[in-house]
This record gives sequence, structure tokens and C-alpha cells, in this order.
Amino acid sequence: MVHRTIGAESDLARKFTSRGLFAHAWDLSEPGADRLCDWMCEVGLDVMCLAGSYHSGWFVHPHNRRHRLFMTEGSVVYFHPRDELYAQTFLKPRIAALAQKTDWLSVAAQSARSRDLRLVSWTVGVHNTFLGQLFPECTQQNVYGDSIPHALSIGHDDTREYLKALCKDLATNYDLYGLQLEAFGWLSFRHNHHHERDLTALSSLEQQLLSLCFNPQTVAKAEAADIEVGKVREIVRTTLDAAFSEAPDRPANHPESLEELEKRSPELKAYNKFLRGLAHSLIREIKLESLKGTRCKLYLQEKYTPELTEVCDGFAAWAYGKPPSEIEEIVNSGKPNHWPGEYHCYLRLGMNLPASEHELCEMVLAAKRGGSTGPIFYNYSETPPKMLGWIATALAGQ
Repeated sequence: MVHRTIGAESDLARKFTSRGLFAHAWDLSEPGADRLCDWMCEVGLDVMCLAGSYHSGWFVHPHNRRHRLFMTEGSVVYFHPRDELYAQTFLKPRIAALAQKTDWLSVAAQSARSRDLRLVSWTVGVHNTFLGQLFPECTQQNVYGDSIPHALSIGHDDTREYLKALCKDLATNYDLYGLQLEAFGWLSFRHNHHHERDLTALSSLEQQLLSLCFNPQTVAKAEAADIEVGKVREIVRTTLDAAFSEAPDRPANHPESLEELEKRSPELKAYNKFLRGLAHSLIREIKLESLKGTRCKLYLQEKYTPELTEVCDGFAAWAYGKPPSEIEEIVNSGKPNHWPGEYHCYLRLGMNLPASEHELCEMVLAAKRGGSTGPIFYNYSETPPKMLGWIATALAGQ
């Protein structure tokens, strides 16, 4: 990968092509869609990334007029899906109570369109505990056969059809500038469920192995591609069994990284490559099938992926909780030269960073110097109001 020259003069002179904000349906009900869109225009934002589907959350809302603590429903959509699009899968979207009477994507589209704001559906995919518990056969299943309930498996045909239908529903039924996909690949068994515990203190490698998908449909697809999944199971289970039986110690010669274990097992390396290929093929199918005939752009909440440049319009650099001194390198290291697409930098506003208006200005400039095409701030409802007030200054002239 060829990295950009950090702090190049051309980077500082160019204007951002997008200045975005993550938002939720409850931000439209309070303080109101028109009021939120007006405020966005006033501070220099031009892209609203509104959650069209979302997972569970327990949040502090520091400036909401009705409450300060808020728990989301989880595994719901905030628009009115068209049932006929999901005929090829028994997985169906569940409409949030907040959206039963109001289609918030339609509301947002109308307000955004009249103000020349671009509306992007922030779309959460396989992270769906409701469907995972209802249909465990569609989830990631580890080497022991355990279902990972919050993670639908993209190796299962019904999951893939559901995700493609979800994207088609959004892209063809709403006036969207783009879809921004979150969790359209493989997830970890780690999820921060209530009282989630691991007294074994599994290493990073062991967590990866315990998350590896052996759903029967995933396995069948891999075996059809001539991958020896039996040998993969053997080394994964042997490694994990040793960790469980010997904790807090580990046996001599116990692998410390996935790279090390893949050197010992070419079959594991081939299986992991196959799983990455399944994820990439899903994104291609969404672009070529779900978005066919639309002008809807496709963004991934992932780092630059060369294999997907022909079908994706944008990637992202994550800089949550990072000071300006680190943001520039994070952004720069993720994007090569001469790629014409969007390259957003996600900046979280909160958890004591930025600590001042000046620091937010420096964070935005660091993203620009690194080569980002624009920041997307996370997120409206959870950000302290003082920090929201700093956005206009940080974007001035950018």
C-alpha cells in the first residue's frame, strides 16, 4: 500500500467534500426534523447519517428535553419496509415502536431535500440479537456448535438474502444519497451483553478462534471450495481446549497470534481467506443487485479495502477517542494515493475528548492533513451540548 504524504500542502488547501453527523430517529422526534436539519446547515454540516436499522443501546442523552437516560429497542428498523422484498428469506425486519406511526426516513428525506442536505442511511446488518435468538440456525456458530446470538452469519443464505433485501428496500424506497453499511461481515462473540464475563482471560487470538464461524451452511460452502474444514476444526478446537484446560497458564509453544497459527495450519489460512471472500462477495451483490438502477452510493464503515474499490464509493478511518497527534497518522495509513472515492474520518465527540474547541479544530485539521475527504461526527443525541457548539468553528473554511 502506498501511503499519502502526511500534511501535504494540497491536502490543506482542498475543501472537504462532506461534513457529516451521525443521528437517530429519536433526534428527529426531539427536537424535530426541521429544527435538526436547520441546525446542521447553520454549523456547516451537509450529510446526515441517520440510523435506518440499529442494535441495542443504553445511552446518556445530555441535552434531550424529555429524558437523560435512554434504552433503545434493539434489532429494529426506523422505516416502513416493503414485505414483498423479503420473500426469499424467512428473516424479516422488525419496525421500532417509535416508527410504527412515523416513517422517520421519509421525514428525514423531506427535511433534508428542502435544505440540500445529503441523507445517508446508517444501516446495521448482521448485528441483530432479536433475529439471532429467533433463528439460531442463521447465526455464527463456533467450533463447539454454540450460537453467537447477536451475530447473523453471512455464510447462511437467508442472512445474505435478508441483508440484500434490506439494502434494496432502503435504496429504492427512499430518497437517499447513500447507504452506509455497519456490521455486514463477521462479528466477535464479544458483545458487552449484560454481565458478560470471561474468567479464563482469553487472548486476542483465542477470542478470534472462539468467534470463527462453523455454521453448517458456511462449512458446506467452504468444502465446496475444496477447503479441508475438518483440519481447521481440529486445530481451532485443540488450541482453544488447551487454553481452557490450562488457564491461567498456557502450554509450551501455544500460539500467540493468528498469523503464527496460520503458519502451522495452511488449512486455517485458506479458511480465513474464504471467509473474507464471503464478506466481499456480499458487498458486491448488494452493489450489483440491491442498488441496481439507483443513484444510491455505497459506503462501508471499514478501512480501505482494495478488493472492493470497484463497487464501493467510500471507506472510513476510525479515530474515536484519539487526539490530533494520532488522527493524522490513522487517516494517512489507511488510504493509498490516487483513489477517487470518499474517505471519511469518524470523530467521536465525548468522553472528555475533545477537551476544548481548539482541540476539535485540531482534530478536524489532522483528518484533513491525513487525506480524509471529510469528518463525520458521532453522534448528535449523546454529544454534550457544548461540544456540539464547537462544530461550526471546527468546520469554518473547511
